[in-house]
Amino acid sequence: MKAVEIFMIRNTFARNRSEKIRQEAEDLVNEKHYQGYRLVNVDFDVADNTGYIYAFITMKRPNTY
Repeated sequence: MKAVEIFMIRNTFARNRSEKIRQEAEDLVNEKHYQGYRLVNVDFDVADNTGYIYAFITMKRPNTY
C-alpha cells in the first residue's frame, strides 16, 4: 500500500480562477483531513502553453508511517 497520495485539480486559467482553484484545494484538504490524511505539500502551477492552472496536493494516507 502506498503511504503517500497525490491529488491534482485542474482549471482553465482565466480571471478569478486562482481563487476558485484555491478554494477547491482547501476543500479537498479539509475533506481528506477528516478521513485521516495528513497534508505534506500543496503546489500551484500555471501551464502557459495550455491555459490551465494546476494544484498538486500531496497527502500522507491514514495509518501509515
